[in-house]
Amino acid sequence: MTTKNITVFEAFAGIGAQMEAMNNLMRNDDLLKQLGLVKEKVKFVNVGTSEWFIDAIISYDALHHGVQTTFPKYEKLSNKVMLKFLLKYTLSKDSKTPCSKQEIKKLSFEKIRQIYIAIKRNKNFGSIVDIKPENLPQSDIFTYSFPCQNLSTIGKGEGLEVGTKSGLLWEIQRILYGLKLLKRLPKFLVMENVKALFSKKHISGWNKFASFLESLGYKNTTMVLNAKNFGTPQNRERAFCISELNGTDEIIVESKGSHTNIHDFLDLNNDDLIEEYKAAMPNNTPSRIKWIEKSKHLNDMTHCMTITTKTDRFPNPGMFFSDINGKLVDNVSNDWNINGDKAPFRFLTPREQLQLMAFKSNAYDVLKNIGMSKTKIQLMAGNSIVVSKLEAIFTSILKRIVSKKIKVKKDILKAVNNTEYFVQLSNVA
Repeated sequence: MTTKNITVFEAFAGIGAQMEAMNNLMRNDDLLKQLGLVKEKVKFVNVGTSEWFIDAIISYDALHHGVQTTFPKYEKLSNKVMLKFLLKYTLSKDSKTPCSKQEIKKLSFEKIRQIYIAIKRNKNFGSIVDIKPENLPQSDIFTYSFPCQNLSTIGKGEGLEVGTKSGLLWEIQRILYGLKLLKRLPKFLVMENVKALFSKKHISGWNKFASFLESLGYKNTTMVLNAKNFGTPQNRERAFCISELNGTDEIIVESKGSHTNIHDFLDLNNDDLIEEYKAAMPNNTPSRIKWIEKSKHLNDMTHCMTITTKTDRFPNPGMFFSDINGKLVDNVSNDWNINGDKAPFRFLTPREQLQLMAFKSNAYDVLKNIGMSKTKIQLMAGNSIVVSKLEAIFTSILKRIVSKKIKVKKDILKAVNNTEYFVQLSNVA
C-alpha cells in the first residue's frame, strides 16, 4: 500500500508550531483510526520553510531535528564554504532589521556552523522577500503567519500597508500568483494572525487579500479561535483563515471544549524548578509594584492572559503572588515587602510560556541547552502559535481530504538539500 505524504511549506516558520502540531497528530493513533487512516501509511512531510530570524532558525532546528553533531561531516565543515552559503541569505539578529554581510562574516565559526546546519535541515528558503515561486517545491498545505506588529493594539496600527512588517502579507500574494502561473498552487492555505486583523480598522486590507485568494479559486473559511477552548489555559484569541483550492463549503474546526485549569496544567510548585521561578521574579521597585494593580492575579484564575514577547510590561499574561522561592502564596495581607528586595510576585517562566503555547515542557530544556537566553525564548514563545489550535486545524484538513477521497499521485520532488521521493496529494477537489 502506498504511503500518503501530505507535504507542507511553512512561511514565517518561527520555532515550528506547525510542524509540532503535525507531529503530534501523527502520534495520535485514536485520531488516525477515527479517520480511517493507517499510522504507517500517512504522514506530514515538511518540504520547506521561510524564516530570517537567526534565533528562530536555530531553535526550529533544535526542536525538530535534534543535536547538530549528527549532520554529515559535522567536524569537517569548511568555514569558507558555509560562509559563502550563508551570504546568499537575508538574515536578522533581532527579527527586525537585516544583518549586513560584515556582521555575518564576523560571527564565530561555531555560530556560522550552527546557522548553516539549521538552514540546511529546516529546508529554509530564507526571507519571504527573496523567495522566487519557481524555486519552491510543490506543497499540499502552505502556512503563513505573517508579522502582527502593525496590526496589534500595542503597535501604531499602520495595518497592511506595503513597506510595513505586516505588509509582508503582499509577498504571499506575489508568491501565490507565481505558483498560479506555474499551475502549482497548494491545495490548502492556513493563515494566522492577531484578532485585530478582522477588526473594522484593518478588515478592508484583509478583504482585499481574501478577494485575491478567491480569484485564484480558493474557498476561504475565516474564524477567531481562543486557546482556552483547545485544551490550553490561555485566553488567547487569534484570527485564522483556511483556504481550500476549488473548495465548495466552509471547513469546520472543532474545539476541545472547556480549557484546562492552569494550576493543573503547569507544575507550579516543583522544587526542581525553583531557580526558574526565582529568575521570573523582578526586583521590588515602585514601578514593579504598579504591575500588581494592572495585571491579572493568576493565583485565583483558571487561565492566563495572552502570552506576550515580554512579561515585564503591560499588558502581560498575568502574575503569581509568590514567596521568596517563587512558590505560590495567597498574600491576603497585601504585604508587598514579604520577599525583601524581590517583588511579592513572579511572572510566568519561559518553560511555562512554552507549555502554555502547547509545546512540551522539555522544549525549554532543548532551547536552553543550545544557548538561548530567557528573553529570547520568551520572545519566540510570544510570537509563536498555540500548537493545540493548529492540531485542530490540521485535523479538519485531514477530515476534508478523507471525506473527498482526494486521489494521490506519484511525484518526484527534489528537496532543497537532498533528493527525496514523495507521494503527493493531487490538486483536484
